[in-house]
Amino acid sequence: MQQAKKFITNKYMMFLYGTIFIVLLWWIISLCVNSLVVPSPFDTVALAIKYLADGYTYVSLGYSLLKMLIGFLLAFFVAFLLGMLVNDNEKLYQFFTPLMTFFKAIPTVALVFLFIVVLDASRAPVLVVMLIAIPILYEAIVGGLKSENSNLLEAASMDGARKITKVMRIQLPLSVPYIVIGMISAFSLSFKIEIMAEVITGYTKNGLGSLIKGAQINDPTDLTPIFAYSLIAVVVMLIITLAATLINGKIRKIYSIEK
Repeated sequence: MQQAKKFITNKYMMFLYGTIFIVLLWWIISLCVNSLVVPSPFDTVALAIKYLADGYTYVSLGYSLLKMLIGFLLAFFVAFLLGMLVNDNEKLYQFFTPLMTFFKAIPTVALVFLFIVVLDASRAPVLVVMLIAIPILYEAIVGGLKSENSNLLEAASMDGARKITKVMRIQLPLSVPYIVIGMISAFSLSFKIEIMAEVITGYTKNGLGSLIKGAQINDPTDLTPIFAYSLIAVVVMLIITLAATLINGKIRKIYSIEK
Protein backbone atom coordinates (compact mmCIF):
# COMPACT_ATOMS: atom_id res chain seq x y z
CA MET A 1 0.00 0.00 0.00
CA GLN A 2 2.80 2.37 0.96
CA GLN A 3 4.69 1.58 -2.25
CA ALA A 4 1.57 2.23 -4.34
CA LYS A 5 1.10 5.60 -2.62
CA LYS A 6 4.70 6.57 -3.31
CA PHE A 7 4.31 5.58 -6.97
CA ILE A 8 1.16 7.68 -7.35
CA THR A 9 2.71 10.74 -5.71
CA ASN A 10 6.26 10.57 -7.07
CA LYS A 11 7.56 13.46 -9.17
CA TYR A 12 7.19 11.65 -12.50
CA MET A 13 3.54 10.83 -11.89
CA MET A 14 2.89 14.40 -10.73
CA PHE A 15 4.47 15.59 -13.99
CA LEU A 16 2.06 13.31 -15.87
CA TYR A 17 -0.90 14.62 -13.85
CA GLY A 18 0.11 18.18 -14.68
CA THR A 19 0.29 17.34 -18.38
CA ILE A 20 -3.15 15.72 -18.29
CA PHE A 21 -4.54 18.79 -16.50
CA ILE A 22 -3.21 21.08 -19.24
CA VAL A 23 -4.74 18.90 -21.97
CA LEU A 24 -8.12 18.81 -20.19
CA LEU A 25 -8.08 22.57 -19.64
CA TRP A 26 -7.15 23.10 -23.28
CA TRP A 27 -9.97 20.79 -24.41
CA ILE A 28 -12.55 22.57 -22.22
CA ILE A 29 -11.51 25.98 -23.55
CA SER A 30 -11.75 24.70 -27.14
CA LEU A 31 -15.32 23.57 -26.44
CA CYS A 32 -16.26 26.99 -25.09
CA VAL A 33 -14.91 29.04 -28.01
CA ASN A 34 -14.67 28.77 -31.77
CA SER A 35 -12.62 25.67 -32.68
CA LEU A 36 -10.83 27.66 -35.38
CA VAL A 37 -9.58 30.10 -32.76
CA VAL A 38 -8.65 27.50 -30.13
CA PRO A 39 -8.52 24.09 -31.82
CA SER A 40 -9.00 21.00 -29.70
CA PRO A 41 -5.87 19.23 -28.47
CA PHE A 42 -6.89 16.11 -30.40
CA ASP A 43 -7.10 17.95 -33.73
CA THR A 44 -3.82 19.69 -32.95
CA VAL A 45 -2.02 16.45 -32.10
CA ALA A 46 -3.38 14.77 -35.25
CA LEU A 47 -2.13 17.62 -37.43
CA ALA A 48 1.22 17.73 -35.61
CA ILE A 49 1.69 14.00 -36.33
CA LYS A 50 0.90 14.70 -39.98
CA TYR A 51 3.53 17.45 -40.05
CA LEU A 52 6.07 15.14 -38.40
CA ALA A 53 5.63 12.74 -41.32
CA ASP A 54 6.94 15.49 -43.59
CA GLY A 55 10.72 15.69 -43.81
CA TYR A 56 10.69 19.46 -44.33
CA THR A 57 9.36 19.87 -40.79
CA TYR A 58 12.58 18.36 -39.45
CA VAL A 59 14.66 20.55 -41.76
CA SER A 60 12.87 23.65 -40.48
CA LEU A 61 13.17 22.50 -36.87
CA GLY A 62 16.87 21.85 -37.39
CA TYR A 63 17.45 25.32 -38.82
CA SER A 64 15.64 26.95 -35.90
CA LEU A 65 17.62 24.93 -33.36
CA LEU A 66 20.88 25.70 -35.18
CA LYS A 67 20.28 29.45 -35.26
CA MET A 68 19.16 29.41 -31.65
CA LEU A 69 22.24 27.41 -30.65
CA ILE A 70 24.55 29.87 -32.39
CA GLY A 71 22.99 32.80 -30.54
CA PHE A 72 23.00 30.85 -27.28
CA LEU A 73 26.69 29.89 -27.53
CA LEU A 74 27.67 33.46 -28.39
CA ALA A 75 25.67 34.66 -25.38
CA PHE A 76 27.35 32.11 -23.12
CA PHE A 77 30.79 33.16 -24.34
CA VAL A 78 30.09 36.84 -23.64
CA ALA A 79 28.38 36.13 -20.30
CA PHE A 80 31.25 33.89 -19.20
CA LEU A 81 33.86 36.53 -20.01
CA LEU A 82 31.89 39.23 -18.20
CA GLY A 83 31.25 36.91 -15.24
CA MET A 84 34.96 36.15 -14.88
CA LEU A 85 35.75 39.84 -15.27
CA VAL A 86 33.48 40.95 -12.43
CA ASN A 87 34.39 38.02 -10.17
CA ASP A 88 35.51 39.41 -6.78
CA ASN A 89 35.23 42.94 -8.19
CA GLU A 90 32.17 44.64 -6.75
CA LYS A 91 32.80 47.92 -8.59
CA LEU A 92 32.83 46.25 -12.00
CA TYR A 93 29.75 44.24 -11.02
CA GLN A 94 27.88 47.45 -10.23
CA PHE A 95 29.16 48.98 -13.48
CA PHE A 96 27.63 46.19 -15.61
CA THR A 97 24.38 45.96 -13.61
CA PRO A 98 22.58 48.76 -15.57
CA LEU A 99 23.58 47.13 -18.87
CA MET A 100 22.18 43.75 -17.83
CA THR A 101 19.02 45.41 -16.54
CA PHE A 102 18.65 47.16 -19.89
CA PHE A 103 18.98 43.86 -21.79
CA LYS A 104 16.35 42.25 -19.54
CA ALA A 105 13.92 45.17 -19.73
CA ILE A 106 14.04 46.07 -23.42
CA PRO A 107 11.07 44.63 -25.36
CA THR A 108 12.11 41.74 -27.59
CA VAL A 109 9.99 43.08 -30.44
CA ALA A 110 11.96 46.33 -30.39
CA LEU A 111 15.21 44.40 -30.82
CA VAL A 112 13.77 42.42 -33.72
CA PHE A 113 12.65 45.56 -35.56
CA LEU A 114 16.00 47.21 -34.86
CA PHE A 115 17.99 44.34 -36.36
CA ILE A 116 15.63 44.12 -39.36
CA VAL A 117 16.43 47.76 -40.18
CA VAL A 118 20.15 47.67 -39.37
CA LEU A 119 21.00 44.14 -40.59
CA ASP A 120 19.70 41.41 -42.86
CA ALA A 121 16.49 39.82 -41.57
CA SER A 122 18.06 36.37 -41.51
CA ARG A 123 20.55 37.47 -38.85
CA ALA A 124 18.02 39.11 -36.55
CA PRO A 125 16.88 35.92 -34.71
CA VAL A 126 20.47 34.97 -33.78
CA LEU A 127 21.29 38.43 -32.43
CA VAL A 128 18.01 38.72 -30.54
CA VAL A 129 18.60 35.33 -28.88
CA MET A 130 22.10 36.44 -27.96
CA LEU A 131 21.05 39.69 -26.29
CA ILE A 132 18.14 38.07 -24.43
CA ALA A 133 20.23 35.15 -23.15
CA ILE A 134 23.27 37.15 -22.02
CA PRO A 135 21.79 38.60 -18.78
CA ILE A 136 20.31 35.24 -17.72
CA LEU A 137 23.59 33.40 -18.25
CA TYR A 138 25.59 36.26 -16.73
CA GLU A 139 23.57 36.22 -13.52
CA ALA A 140 23.84 32.42 -13.30
CA ILE A 141 27.62 32.52 -13.72
CA VAL A 142 28.13 35.40 -11.29
CA GLY A 143 25.74 33.83 -8.77
CA GLY A 144 27.56 30.51 -9.04
CA LEU A 145 30.97 32.11 -8.53
CA LYS A 146 29.71 33.99 -5.47
CA SER A 147 28.26 30.83 -3.92
CA GLU A 148 31.64 29.17 -3.45
CA ASN A 149 32.78 27.83 -0.08
CA SER A 150 34.74 30.64 1.60
CA ASN A 151 36.52 28.12 3.84
CA LEU A 152 37.97 26.39 0.80
CA LEU A 153 39.17 29.71 -0.59
CA GLU A 154 40.78 30.64 2.71
CA ALA A 155 42.49 27.28 2.90
CA ALA A 156 43.74 27.66 -0.66
CA SER A 157 45.05 31.15 0.11
CA MET A 158 46.90 29.82 3.13
CA ASP A 159 48.50 27.20 0.88
CA GLY A 160 49.71 29.97 -1.40
CA ALA A 161 47.31 29.32 -4.28
CA ARG A 162 47.12 32.04 -6.89
CA LYS A 163 43.81 33.73 -7.78
CA ILE A 164 43.54 31.96 -11.15
CA THR A 165 44.12 28.62 -9.42
CA LYS A 166 41.34 29.30 -6.90
CA VAL A 167 38.97 30.31 -9.68
CA MET A 168 39.70 27.30 -11.90
CA ARG A 169 39.92 24.64 -9.19
CA ILE A 170 37.41 25.86 -6.59
CA GLN A 171 35.01 28.55 -7.75
CA LEU A 172 34.22 27.30 -11.26
CA PRO A 173 33.74 23.62 -10.34
CA LEU A 174 31.46 24.51 -7.43
CA SER A 175 29.45 26.92 -9.60
CA VAL A 176 28.62 24.29 -12.25
CA PRO A 177 25.17 23.36 -10.83
CA TYR A 178 24.13 27.03 -10.72
CA ILE A 179 25.40 27.65 -14.24
CA VAL A 180 23.55 24.59 -15.57
CA ILE A 181 20.27 25.85 -14.08
CA GLY A 182 20.81 29.22 -15.75
CA MET A 183 21.62 27.51 -19.04
CA ILE A 184 18.39 25.49 -18.90
CA SER A 185 16.33 28.64 -18.32
CA ALA A 186 18.15 30.60 -21.02
CA PHE A 187 17.96 27.71 -23.49
CA SER A 188 14.17 27.39 -23.16
CA LEU A 189 13.65 31.13 -23.49
CA SER A 190 16.07 31.32 -26.42
CA PHE A 191 14.09 28.77 -28.42
CA LYS A 192 10.86 30.72 -27.93
CA ILE A 193 12.58 33.98 -28.83
CA GLU A 194 14.14 32.41 -31.94
CA ILE A 195 10.78 31.21 -33.27
CA MET A 196 9.10 34.52 -32.45
CA ALA A 197 11.85 36.45 -34.23
CA GLU A 198 11.42 34.28 -37.33
CA VAL A 199 7.68 34.99 -37.35
CA ILE A 200 8.14 38.75 -36.95
CA THR A 201 10.93 39.13 -39.50
CA GLY A 202 8.93 37.22 -42.11
CA TYR A 203 12.14 35.49 -43.11
CA THR A 204 10.69 32.47 -44.90
CA LYS A 205 13.78 30.59 -46.11
CA ASN A 206 13.88 28.02 -43.29
CA GLY A 207 12.82 27.64 -39.68
CA LEU A 208 9.88 26.58 -37.55
CA GLY A 209 8.84 30.20 -37.16
CA SER A 210 8.75 30.49 -40.92
CA LEU A 211 6.33 27.56 -41.08
CA ILE A 212 4.11 29.25 -38.51
CA LYS A 213 4.24 32.51 -40.49
CA GLY A 214 3.39 30.66 -43.69
CA ALA A 215 0.44 28.88 -42.05
CA GLN A 216 -0.89 32.20 -40.79
CA ILE A 217 -0.62 33.80 -44.22
CA ASN A 218 -2.19 30.78 -45.92
CA ASP A 219 -5.33 30.85 -43.75
CA PRO A 220 -5.53 33.54 -41.05
CA THR A 221 -8.87 32.19 -39.81
CA ASP A 222 -7.60 28.69 -38.92
CA LEU A 223 -5.10 28.54 -36.06
CA THR A 224 -4.85 24.75 -35.97
CA PRO A 225 -1.61 24.64 -38.03
CA ILE A 226 -0.07 27.30 -35.77
CA PHE A 227 -1.02 25.31 -32.68
CA ALA A 228 0.35 22.13 -34.28
CA TYR A 229 3.74 23.66 -35.10
CA SER A 230 3.83 25.25 -31.65
CA LEU A 231 3.10 21.87 -30.07
CA ILE A 232 6.05 20.36 -31.92
CA ALA A 233 8.28 23.12 -30.56
CA VAL A 234 6.95 22.59 -27.03
CA VAL A 235 7.57 18.84 -27.14
CA VAL A 236 11.11 19.28 -28.47
CA MET A 237 11.90 21.87 -25.82
CA LEU A 238 10.33 19.69 -23.14
CA ILE A 239 12.54 16.76 -24.09
CA ILE A 240 15.65 18.92 -24.05
CA THR A 241 14.71 20.50 -20.72
CA LEU A 242 13.98 17.13 -19.08
CA ALA A 243 17.30 15.75 -20.30
CA ALA A 244 19.16 18.82 -19.02
CA THR A 245 17.34 18.62 -15.68
CA LEU A 246 18.31 14.97 -15.24
CA ILE A 247 21.93 15.80 -16.04
CA ASN A 248 21.85 18.69 -13.58
CA GLY A 249 20.44 16.36 -10.91
CA LYS A 250 23.34 13.97 -11.40
CA ILE A 251 25.79 16.86 -11.23
CA ARG A 252 24.25 18.04 -7.96
CA LYS A 253 24.54 14.54 -6.50
CA ILE A 254 28.20 14.38 -7.47
CA TYR A 255 28.93 17.74 -5.86
CA SER A 256 26.97 16.90 -2.72
CA ILE A 257 29.07 13.75 -2.36
CA GLU A 258 32.28 15.68 -2.92
CA LYS A 259 31.29 18.25 -0.29
